[in-house]
Amino acid sequence: MPRAIRGRPVVEAGVGGELEANAMPGVLVECDPSIKSIIVKIDSADHAFIVEELDDQTLVIKENMLPILKQKLDDVLRETQNVPDESDMD
Repeated sequence: MPRAIRGRPVVEAGVGGELEANAMPGVLVECDPSIKSIIVKIDSADHAFIVEELDDQTLVIKENMLPILKQKLDDVLRETQNVPDESDMD
């Protein structure tokens, strides 16, 4: 399961080299590449979750959207799991 670490706001160099704080608080999420690809697919519909993809196992997620993303990820993982029917247990 992905591991979320509360992050600090990202500081970027603005025009003229001045530092500007990004107003979007993010959470650093570390996960397997397979889980990351599911998260990217979930985000591709409306780009509501991912702030930045850092590498093949690390993402920055919008802090306020993390609970919704967790629920969507749980739903996808539940759909892909093989749940045996009662008839298969005979």
